Amino acid sequence: MLKPYLELPRAVHILCIGTLINRAGTFLVPFLTLYLSAQLHLGERFATLTMGLYGLGSIVAALAGGHLADWIGRRTVMLISLFGGAASLLLFSQLTHPIAIMVDVVAFGMIAEMYRPGATAMIGDLVEPARRPHAFGLLYVAINLGFAIGPAIGGVISTYSFRLLFAADAATSVVYGLIVLFAIHETLRRAGREGDPADGDRRHVPLGEAARHMLRDYPFQIFCFAGFLLAVMFMQSMSTFPLYLSHQGIGRETYGPLIALNGVMIVALQLPVTAFLSRFDRATVVVMASLITGIGFALTGVATNVWQYALTIVVWTLGEIMQASFVFAIATDLAPPRMRGRYMGAFGMSFATAMTIGVPLGGEVLSRFGGRWLWAGCLVCSFISAGLYLSVRRHLRPRSFANRDAVAVISAIKPE
Repeated sequence: MLKPYLELPRAVHILCIGTLINRAGTFLVPFLTLYLSAQLHLGERFATLTMGLYGLGSIVAALAGGHLADWIGRRTVMLISLFGGAASLLLFSQLTHPIAIMVDVVAFGMIAEMYRPGATAMIGDLVEPARRPHAFGLLYVAINLGFAIGPAIGGVISTYSFRLLFAADAATSVVYGLIVLFAIHETLRRAGREGDPADGDRRHVPLGEAARHMLRDYPFQIFCFAGFLLAVMFMQSMSTFPLYLSHQGIGRETYGPLIALNGVMIVALQLPVTAFLSRFDRATVVVMASLITGIGFALTGVATNVWQYALTIVVWTLGEIMQASFVFAIATDLAPPRMRGRYMGAFGMSFATAMTIGVPLGGEVLSRFGGRWLWAGCLVCSFISAGLYLSVRRHLRPRSFANRDAVAVISAIKPE
């Protein structure tokens, strides 16, 4: 079971370790609303507005990070993002004026999230199409393991000092940046480079030309929209799901262990499930993942006790595990090598947009119409998402340029 993961390039393992460290130190986002409302006494409305501004910055980061990854290099944009994000965090810890805080949160969202398209494009550069689900599955485990560790550590640190909390967050970004700086080579290949046989033309594609190409790539656009609908469902687990449970008399002391079940399942099952599903058609896998996810959330509307709510989490988490590795692998396979960063940025933007739109939309449905309409809406989203995946199923196989690109994978590890 572990052999496909152990055989991945060392650079992928190093990126996953760096991601684990960085995600374990992600303290600003989960503690932002608490810090602004309880510590600075700026009110809950301002705190939630500021969280929305972070989501807005993340949308810009997906596009800008993808473009820069194709222009100045994956490694370079990751270094700018990780070190720049750390500096922005340290500045944030000193701010008290509402306007300054909002500006810095937008800037932090733009800078700190900018490394994501570069990191995923780098994995696409290093790993051939057949093994990309394994690479992205390993990355997803690192992300979730980090998120499982982070809030527990952050809760302890926050009892001493919020400034120390943000300094610790900045420190983990610096550590990840140093790992990239000293252990990773650039994987973006340029035109005219001797000994680089991959894909012939390696010239940089201008932004306008790349945008026109992506807008004409209808299968990719449909694939992104299907992913957006799937992400809207998952966003409910972090926003309306805890609110709904509180309406049903489930307290915070019970909600914590319940939602922890999601992370435990991902860490325990992501790698074996991905290894098992890799033998099947990936389009079929994401279609089934959409349906299982929707069914899991829909069951929330008929659950009546803690054990039944736990069962719904098990079902939609299984859908999350099924889709996590394959959607990123498919997006990478659809991308021309010279536009891989921008394709991954556009795909990542669908998730950032789901955070910005899906959270308030779910809250509005819950408050106006009640939970059963919300969970029924999730089921509808899953059917539409599955239908969209089916409509472009024949396009979701690795494209020919991706196969040629895999022939020329270069070493991304600096020599000892």
